[in-house]
Amino acid sequence: MSTYTASILFEQIQNAGIPFGYQQANCHNIAHYISLLAESQGIILAKIWAFTPGIYTSHGSGIISFIDQNRLSPTGKIDWVYHVAPVLLVEEKGILTKMAIDPVLFPNGPVPYKIWLAKIKTRKLIYLIMDAEWYLFNTSHAQQSQLEFFDESTDEPVRPNIVFPSWFANKCVTDFFKYEDDSKLNCWLEKGLAINDTASLFYENEIKPILEDPYQTDLLKDYRDLVGNVLNFEAVFRDYVYNYEMNEDFYQRHWLIIEKYRNIFNMHVEKWQTKVTQLNLLQF
Repeated sequence: MSTYTASILFEQIQNAGIPFGYQQANCHNIAHYISLLAESQGIILAKIWAFTPGIYTSHGSGIISFIDQNRLSPTGKIDWVYHVAPVLLVEEKGILTKMAIDPVLFPNGPVPYKIWLAKIKTRKLIYLIMDAEWYLFNTSHAQQSQLEFFDESTDEPVRPNIVFPSWFANKCVTDFFKYEDDSKLNCWLEKGLAINDTASLFYENEIKPILEDPYQTDLLKDYRDLVGNVLNFEAVFRDYVYNYEMNEDFYQRHWLIIEKYRNIFNMHVEKWQTKVTQLNLLQF
């Protein structure tokens, strides 16, 4: 792909209504939707996955961390244990370069993947470049730093086991899976994008107006706990459940606005279901 064509694709991505503003989560859903968008035009992308020690080892807690410029996070920071972005091959003057497409971190255009890695540099970062069809991964635990393989014909373990170094013990990144079966049936992609859409709208309409209001500090704290922590936001708006922060008392205090944004979330899910269906119909 030429630099010019890559620039056109990036502009299309920026104008596709993808919710880049909420940076707390769902990079895998953004990356997958971009891949579908490109594929609908006959452009095949890859994905680059960056894993911190917080994902692949029980002996390290390193994460990708940066200041939340929106002042939405309860801690003031945004923390990721992994990050993923689409990758395309760009040719310029006969030289091929792997370029990462990540409007969240690089809003001005694709960048060489090594620059992307440098931006999220974390000690002992591991990265993989894989086909774009791989949607997400499971993290499996391996006891005593070992994995066992099994003979499919006998279902018996095959030895010797793989032995990992001590810093890789008891956890490993494995089992990438495609957007199919349970993930597709339960609309993970569409719900993930809808979460980011809804959270961005909540921030603009409810949080941003009270950021500097000294009389709204309690309300601001509650809203930050709800929206700035994606696990809380997913629990309330996607899963309709309580947790130790988003408990029944929290719901009773804010039930009116919660119900309002639950409806908004459901509308966004329907919107993304339509968009994904349309892209699938356009696949080459």
